[in-house]
Amino acid sequence: MILGDFMTKLDTILFDFDGTLIDTDEIIIRSFDATFKKHFPDLVLSRDTIIGFIGPSLQETFGEFTKDPFLIDDMIKTYREFYVVFEINNFKLFPNVLDVVKDLSEKGYNLGIVTSKFKEAAWPSFSFYNLQDYFKVFVALDDVSFAKPNREPIDLALSRFPSYHKAIMIGDNKGDILAGKNAGIYSAGVAWSIKGAEYLQTFDPDFMIYDIRDIYEIIEKIERE
Repeated sequence: MILGDFMTKLDTILFDFDGTLIDTDEIIIRSFDATFKKHFPDLVLSRDTIIGFIGPSLQETFGEFTKDPFLIDDMIKTYREFYVVFEINNFKLFPNVLDVVKDLSEKGYNLGIVTSKFKEAAWPSFSFYNLQDYFKVFVALDDVSFAKPNREPIDLALSRFPSYHKAIMIGDNKGDILAGKNAGIYSAGVAWSIKGAEYLQTFDPDFMIYDIRDIYEIIEKIERE
């Protein structure tokens, strides 16, 4: 089916990347742990506390512990250096992601990534699976002034498609859901989020995805509206 045949329907799907399409949770947790052990050695952080850091930008997270901009920059540098060194073999796509993304691309859907990571940090795992062959838009933290949940990253992603009618933002954190809402598009949470489906439901996403193949059912529901 050609998208032009149903211009009143959903034609654009935006995804967060880490925790949504690819499982990088453990290397992220280890990177936060190493960073705080170096810069705040007397601070004891539980695993659950560190999991709470996943989603917001590093600037925002580290800014909760210090207002010193130079220390924040140093912490970001430490985090990124650790992540790059130990990233290899510490990520994998979630089940069925590649098949679904490839199929959606072949069917003509606009596919985009909207991440709160800097592109330099996100691109290695993204390109490892040649996802750039299917995603025509990639918006990273260095592309915007304000991270999710601000609507700016969504607006920028949508502006980079030749055209679109209806769009949805899919992610594993509250920032993804709220960014979609703030931008006036559909939103969906993924139940495999390390924070859990129940947590994401508190932000009232339009849909909850339990298997990435649920996207097809969401498309059908929107088409019936």
